[in-house]
Amino acid sequence: MATTPLSPLVITLFLLFSISLSSHCFKITTQLIHRDSYCSPLYNATATTADRAARIIEATLARYGHLISSYDDDRPLAVDIAAPGIWGIKFNIFYVNFSIGDPPVPQLALMDTGSDLLWVKCPPCSPCSTSSGATYFYSFNSKTYSPFPCTDDCEKCTEGGWPWSPKHCKYKIDYAGGHSSEGVYATEQLTFQTSNNGFVTTIPKAFFGCSSKQSGPEGLDPHVNGVLGLMAGAGDPDFPDGQFPLVTRLGTSFSYCVGSLSDRYYPHNHLSFGDAVDLIGGSTPLYLEDGRYFVHLSGISLGGKMLDIKKQVFAKMALRKKIEMDSGSELFLLYIEAFEVLKAEIERLAFWELMTPVSSPPRPFELCYRGTVEKEARGFPAMGIRFVGGVELVVDRFGVFLQVKDDVFCLAIVRSKGVTIIGMMAQQSYNVGYDLKAMTVSFQKMDCQLLER
Repeated sequence: MATTPLSPLVITLFLLFSISLSSHCFKITTQLIHRDSYCSPLYNATATTADRAARIIEATLARYGHLISSYDDDRPLAVDIAAPGIWGIKFNIFYVNFSIGDPPVPQLALMDTGSDLLWVKCPPCSPCSTSSGATYFYSFNSKTYSPFPCTDDCEKCTEGGWPWSPKHCKYKIDYAGGHSSEGVYATEQLTFQTSNNGFVTTIPKAFFGCSSKQSGPEGLDPHVNGVLGLMAGAGDPDFPDGQFPLVTRLGTSFSYCVGSLSDRYYPHNHLSFGDAVDLIGGSTPLYLEDGRYFVHLSGISLGGKMLDIKKQVFAKMALRKKIEMDSGSELFLLYIEAFEVLKAEIERLAFWELMTPVSSPPRPFELCYRGTVEKEARGFPAMGIRFVGGVELVVDRFGVFLQVKDDVFCLAIVRSKGVTIIGMMAQQSYNVGYDLKAMTVSFQKMDCQLLER
């Protein structure tokens, strides 16, 4: 049978991709799936406004517990927090689709900026349920799977025998709340179907964890296959020598752009890797310590007016490295001394906007009002979160307030003790770019669709 020759355009695209991949000057742009969107396996068309708000509250507080678990002195003032970890069915915001192996097996993983390892479930594993429709990665069926042997570079090794024979390099990653994943380190081919024109990008010999056991109070959502860690660095000390987190392997930067978190049909949320990602807009220094991304704030404004928050408040948070950018939280958790000033100004402005307060706000909120954000808060001024260097996240009323019932909305900023967490409600409608070479993070307000080219 005659074969159809490749067109000059296809050959050119192939050569360009081969050259760019070898020189690490390329970009992978893949879709981010919001937990509540119609694309999510957890999408619930019957969920009410109150249902979604309750999940956001519970998820943010769980995430708060996860992030502060290393700080013995930090506890919230407004709420009691249990920390069920990052992978319970209710406690995640964004998922990433990719395929692994040859032949490629589709995977759905949680996006997490607070960990560095990419891992997926590898049968025989516990627990692994086929009833959820998840497509687990059977490593022995792949032509490109290669586990790490047990060498001097390994901190731990398997004992040999089924399912690993001979001995291989073993990992165990522990999360807050008693959750963990364990298995063996390996390399494998990853395939991403990019959101820009649907091109398929293949990453050979990517370092990952092949997980045979996951444990914890909530367990991993059965629809989800693993975790895609976006923490960067020179390699985890527990990794075998010469092996690096995926984000570092693919280049020196990554970015994400998300639209309105309340729009369940917005199709342009995405994540990008590589040296050619869009690092646009103003930037501020980024700090990496213990696998977490920190920034420094210089002020908060409302309607262009800087609030009277003492400089020592931000200096104290900067010194203790407790202002975090977090893709796993939705609300904005603000250090108490800054929160009190912001709360007072919001109360004053709400009075002049004739917003009717609710007498007993549901925890953890402290300010709630009758009506809807769309109507009753339509004249409320934007809030600016200003970083060192002058760049500012401008947060409109849909980021300042959260609709918690059909007729009640609340200030979506929660007081906290010791740590400030800038969640995704403040980052929506922005492209947020992490430059891991210059160690800066940039912000550009925009419609994410404009970046799909």
